[in-house]
Amino acid sequence: MPSQSKLRPAPPPKPKSLSSTPVTSVAPASGKRGLCWPWDQPGSHFKLFEPYTSSTGKIKWIFNWELWVPDSLPQEVEWIPCVRTAEQAKDIDPFLTDILQRRERPPRTSALLGFNEPEIPEQANLSVEAAVALWTHVVLPAKTKFRLRLGSPGMSSDLGRSKPWLDSFLARLGAHHGIDFLVLHWYGPRFQDLRVFLEHMHQAYGLPIWLNEFACSKMGQGEASADEVSDFLREALPWLDTCPWIERYAYFGHQDVGAWVGHASNFSEPVERPAESDTKRLTQVARLYCEH
Repeated sequence: MPSQSKLRPAPPPKPKSLSSTPVTSVAPASGKRGLCWPWDQPGSHFKLFEPYTSSTGKIKWIFNWELWVPDSLPQEVEWIPCVRTAEQAKDIDPFLTDILQRRERPPRTSALLGFNEPEIPEQANLSVEAAVALWTHVVLPAKTKFRLRLGSPGMSSDLGRSKPWLDSFLARLGAHHGIDFLVLHWYGPRFQDLRVFLEHMHQAYGLPIWLNEFACSKMGQGEASADEVSDFLREALPWLDTCPWIERYAYFGHQDVGAWVGHASNFSEPVERPAESDTKRLTQVARLYCEH
């Protein structure tokens, strides 16, 4: 995920007491298509997606790279937590105990995601040795306690870094890795390159795939136009929906994805009203993603 320069808000308080009682497992969302929901995305923006998050809509789940639930999460949408960094590992048990066991109306949650791009210094930046220790002593016990499916660490499409890291991680864990699906990220301008990358990774590891971040992006070498992004999605979405080993996917589109990804992938834009108004609407690209 492109780095965030803003400070993150304080996490929710830990519960006063904890329980070791396993929770009842939750049926996963029935659809593949989801939303990336960064920590600074306003809860009010869920209203923009109301036509698409209902029982008949195509948006079935979100993730926010965090262990806390986004404000105003619709009851119909499944929330997928993520232990983004080593620093967050200590929060898995207390936060998920509070959220999944103690709330009167807990969110629908069927899976937990591993570290976010541990092979990249600007992201989780974890050595294989440190990741294996945390996985063994913290992540795997959480999978068992909360009866969640477990996603691998989220790996980038920079195969020169991600594949050696993941190979070493899996080799050290052996048969006890507990991973149910492979979590991948990809950015680039051509759908065909995305497909080749996904097919290569599926063949290499034999696991179903969650494509948790992807976007039509020139990666800082200029920006893709809205037409280019739309054409990319028209190719990618039907294939992702019908590929049997792609379990879920979420396009990296939200209120401001930045110049590196390209502003044409933004999912919201200001409504043309007086300057003091902060009213938003979905962009053409967002509507295409939600409807196609």
